[in-house]
Amino acid sequence: MHGHKEISNKPRVACTLLHVTFLAVAAWIFFGGRATTLLTWLEVYMPDGGNLGHRILLFSFGVVLFARMTLTLFVLLKRRFAWNELGGVAFALFVYQVGFSSLGAGETTYPGFLDAVAIGLFLFGSYINTGSELQRKRFKDDPKNRGRLYTGGLFRFARHINYFGDILWVSGWAIATRDIRSALIPIALTAGFVFAFIPSLTEHLRTTYGEQFNEWSNHTKALIPYIY
Repeated sequence: MHGHKEISNKPRVACTLLHVTFLAVAAWIFFGGRATTLLTWLEVYMPDGGNLGHRILLFSFGVVLFARMTLTLFVLLKRRFAWNELGGVAFALFVYQVGFSSLGAGETTYPGFLDAVAIGLFLFGSYINTGSELQRKRFKDDPKNRGRLYTGGLFRFARHINYFGDILWVSGWAIATRDIRSALIPIALTAGFVFAFIPSLTEHLRTTYGEQFNEWSNHTKALIPYIY
C-alpha cells in the first residue's frame, strides 16, 4: 500500500512460497513427461514431444522472474505489502508461470528468430523494470532526498517506466510461447496499468508531492516514453 510502512513480512513470505509452488508446477509441465490434460477448458496439454530447447527457454524466463520478484519483495519494495495485495499478485504470478508454461510447452519448432526477439524483449523489459526500481531505491535511501520525488534515471523517460518494463518482458514471454492466446496476457496487463494502476497512483503522487509531481507530469509521459 502506497504511503504506508511495512508492519509484517508474512505476506511477502506467503507470496514467495506461492511463487515457488507455481515455478515447481511449471517445471513439472515442461519436464515431468506427462501427457495428461492440465486445463481441459482451454484444451491445453502437457505433451512429451515439445522441443526441449524451447521448454528450457520458457522455464528460464520463469526462473528469472522468480529471482527478480524475490529481490523486489525483500529488497526493493519499501512500502507496505499487505494481505489484500497478495491475491492479485499471486494470480498474476500464476498466469505467468503456469499459464505461459501450459501454452508453450507443446511447441515443437526449434528456437529461431522469433525467440531471439522474445529474449530481447524479456531481458530489456526486465532491465527496465528492476533497473528503474534499483535507481529509485538508491535515491530514496539517501536521507537528503526525504520528501523528494524521484524523476531521474530511467524515470526521466516515463513516470511509470517500471510498468513499461513489465509490458515488455511479459510480451516477450508471450511471444516465446508461440501461442496466439498468450497475447491476451500483455494486453490485459496494459489495460490494467492504463485504466486502474496509473490513475490510482497518479492521485497518490499528486497528493503526496504536489507541485513536484505536477511539474514532472507536464513534461514526462505516463507509460510509454515519448508516446503515452
